[in-house]
Amino acid sequence: MALNQEEKEQFGLNIIHQLSQTPYACSSLNVLSGGTANFLFRGLLAWPLPDGTRTVVIKHSKEFVSANRNFKLDTSRCIYEETMLNALDSFRPPSVENFSIRTPRLYHFDRETDTQVLEDLTDTIDVKTVLQSPERSTVLPPSISTALGHAMGAWLRSFHSWASKPAQAGLEKAIGDNTAMRKIRYIISYGAFIDVVHNFPEIWEANKNVLEEVRDMAIAEYAKTPQDNTERNWGIVHGDFWTGNVLMPNIPSLEKKQPGGINLFVIDWELAQFGRREYDLGQMIGDLYERKHLKRANTALHIIQGFAAGYGALSDDEAFRVAIHVGQHLICWYIRRNPKAPFTEPPEQIESAIRIGTDFIVKAWEKDRTWFEGSALACLFE
Repeated sequence: MALNQEEKEQFGLNIIHQLSQTPYACSSLNVLSGGTANFLFRGLLAWPLPDGTRTVVIKHSKEFVSANRNFKLDTSRCIYEETMLNALDSFRPPSVENFSIRTPRLYHFDRETDTQVLEDLTDTIDVKTVLQSPERSTVLPPSISTALGHAMGAWLRSFHSWASKPAQAGLEKAIGDNTAMRKIRYIISYGAFIDVVHNFPEIWEANKNVLEEVRDMAIAEYAKTPQDNTERNWGIVHGDFWTGNVLMPNIPSLEKKQPGGINLFVIDWELAQFGRREYDLGQMIGDLYERKHLKRANTALHIIQGFAAGYGALSDDEAFRVAIHVGQHLICWYIRRNPKAPFTEPPEQIESAIRIGTDFIVKAWEKDRTWFEGSALACLFE
């Protein structure tokens, strides 16, 4: 059961009181839409910050998700997000093809109330919303879509490289303790995809042995800790890297040159955890393919191709593992939607999504490179 507007506004009044004796005292707060886990507000500062900043975003967390008070969620996630945002202040990824990507600034965090005061990234919109809008082809024409994907992929490779350096050993240990969010990530992915496929008996019966083997592999993976790490492709991952967590300028078209380049932002770091780097790659590609298949957003295919090229060469084993993650992500679309809402997609489109996701998993498990070279994921093997 979600909280109503009045309850959210009461949270806002409490926050105004909590921040009243800090440099981030607000004269007013407005409830922001978006986000399912936390309560978001835009605050008008009573006094500008030294750099002239007048507004901030306030992220307030409870021991349940904002969209459903019956879904419990450990508030320790806020501490891990604070740790990551502070560490990322020293991360300086290169600009790519006129795109610059960074994370929002964390101004203040009250651990007693689990309240963050963040940079207000004004005039931005998340990539997911653009891909689902009727204007997507105008905002993101093919050449710009490919360039956007390339910049996102290059940023992710740079982030994974930065996080794996000896200087970040302490950070890896700290983030490795984020077991509550690792558990959540497993539950809503590899812990759920088999139950979804059960709803499609023909697909399940033809592939159940492989799907069970993949689930068992994932159980072993999610039990690993930084102390067990002997493989180069393990380390700190974003943990929730999808199009809803990448912000871009909210303008009619990215084809128009922007002064100083095009700024992108990677947000929501509370699921940062120790894991396979393929998890970040597979979630983004899986989400993009979901937009293509279920929303007919062919623009997403150009972003996928640019994203894979921007991240750079993968070994076949890495590419197959990414494809498995893409497959389970596509399948688990079935449970990420509002469970109380009726399906708006026709049954054949829904079944097709489950079948394609299953094919990605099975063909990757069987290491069928030839099959992938003729698929939408061929770019992983180039």
